Amino acid sequence: MTKVRHLVLLALALSACSFPFNYTVDMLDYLEREGTFNVSQGGIDPNPKTLGPIRVTWEPDSRVTLTGATLAFKVCFTSQTPGATFSGTLNYAAYLGQGEMDLFSGANLVAQGSGDVAGLNGGGQVCVEGQASLSEAQLSAIQSGTFYVGARISGDAQSNQEATIRYRLEAFRIGLSGTARP
Repeated sequence: MTKVRHLVLLALALSACSFPFNYTVDMLDYLEREGTFNVSQGGIDPNPKTLGPIRVTWEPDSRVTLTGATLAFKVCFTSQTPGATFSGTLNYAAYLGQGEMDLFSGANLVAQGSGDVAGLNGGGQVCVEGQASLSEAQLSAIQSGTFYVGARISGDAQSNQEATIRYRLEAFRIGLSGTARP
């Protein structure tokens, strides 16, 4: 065979091949990284504390096919009120979906975690982590080029006095896997 024929066959073979990939998208640049909410004897105010929805867009490439995705988060809480004592739990739930209006529906819940707020007593910190795989609908939402993310802080946390809790989002990552054609 001639060199040209080899190159043509190689080009045809490469064009038919797909190459696997794994890629992590750090969503911290899109999300509200920190803020506050109040806790008293009556509980969290507001309950739930809603963060988002945040619209994320990207330009889809027809050569890329997503086959799986995971979402992982870590959020840490600290008390901003000296002398306050806490009991109960704080929950953090991460959502991803195609639409803004229904983002916080159960179908769009990806991952959640909870922590005992007694760890805030005496100036401590409580961190909550979660990780889960995205559903086929959530994967399709990402593949479409426009999707929404958000989170909710809730729980039965209480304080002996009106207290302010600060949250700080340490991680919110989407791990993508799939194939790409040259």
